Formats: sequence, structure tokens, C-alpha cells
Amino acid sequence: MIQENKVSKYMLYAIGEIVLVVIGILIALSINNWNENRKLQNEELNLLLEVKSNLEITLNNFRNDTLINTKNILQLRKIEHYIDTDLPYNTELDAAFGMFGQWQSPYPITTAYTTLKTKGLDIISKEYLRNNIVTMYESDFVILHNDYDKGEWGITGIANIFLLKHMRSKNSKQSARPNDFENLKKHVEFSNILGKIIAQREYGLKMYKITMLSIERLIKDLDIELNSRNYK
Repeated sequence: MIQENKVSKYMLYAIGEIVLVVIGILIALSINNWNENRKLQNEELNLLLEVKSNLEITLNNFRNDTLINTKNILQLRKIEHYIDTDLPYNTELDAAFGMFGQWQSPYPITTAYTTLKTKGLDIISKEYLRNNIVTMYESDFVILHNDYDKGEWGITGIANIFLLKHMRSKNSKQSARPNDFENLKKHVEFSNILGKIIAQREYGLKMYKITMLSIERLIKDLDIELNSRNYK
């Protein structure tokens, strides 16, 4: 009986030791998981902050692009006005004729999104925010490039072939003068080219503005998320 009592006490002690070891392991795993989750959350927040920073830079660049493209259109409209009202050539048109091959292409900053894709998009815990970021970079920016910028390259390429025959460049790349303005005013092909380029660049302004509104909304969503988690 004494021997059996010792064995029982030993078994209880051994079981207790095993339970303590298991509890210790579970606690260690729990702490490790907590640390890993915290690291992932910090990494997510850092990436969101970088995406927001990239979008803010892109938005500022796009605003500057639209200002330049708007001035560009006004210059081309000036040529159109001279033709429509049959005005004689004026040297102020030198700058206007230099605008045919000048426009601002959209170049969004994508470094943060590239990093995000490398890390894995699932690192963004909020599904709506993840989807909005993907839509911005994989759709909105792509549409702006394909629908506007590619069209600009195509039309300007055709225009340059015509203009090389009928215009001469001056000292500046943004200054040119037609060889015979009076003849050019009557040239149907020139009027068509001028109208097409103006229409393309006005369409580009609309595309820019639509994209900028999307950027502003996404920046606001990112701000809300970062502020809700006390991270700026």
C-alpha cells in the first residue's frame, strides 16, 4: 500500500509537470502568435502609409499636368480663332504652334503598390480597402494611360508628319512657325488635325479629373483607416 501510494503521488506529480509544460508551450505559442500578428499589422500600416504618400504625390503631379494641358489647349484654340476669323499671322502664334507635340503624360507613382504586391495583397486586412487600391492601380491608372495617353501618341504622330512639311521650328522646342500661314488656314487637313488634337486633349482633361477624384476618395479612405488605428 505504501508502494502504491508513492506510485500514485509520482503519477500525479508527473501529470502535473506535463500539464505545466503544455501550458507553458501554449503561452509561448500565444505570445509568439501575438508578436507575429503585431508585426503583420505594423507592416500593413506602413504599406498603407506608403501607398497614401505615393497617391498624394501622384495627385499633385496630375494637378500640374492638367494645368499645363489646359494652357496647351488654350494656345491651340488661339490658332483656331485666327483661322475662323481669318486674321493675319501674329508672332504670338509661334508659341501656339509649338504646342502641337507638347502634352503631359500621366505617370503615377507605383513603388508602394509594387512592394505591396510583392508582400501579398492579403496583408491588407480590410477587403474594401484592398479592392479599392487594386482598382486604382490596375484599372483607373491603366484606363488613363490607354484611353488618353496612347491616343495622344497616335494623333500627334500623324500630326507631326503633316507639320514637318508645312512648319519650321524656331530656337525653342515650344516655338514654331508655319511656312505659309495664309495657305495653311485654307488647308482642310490642317483644320482636321487641329480639331482632333484639341478634342483629344480636352478628353484627356476629363480623364485626368475623373482619376483625380478617385485618388482623392482613396486617400480619404486610407486616412480614415490609419486614424482609426491611431497611425499617421
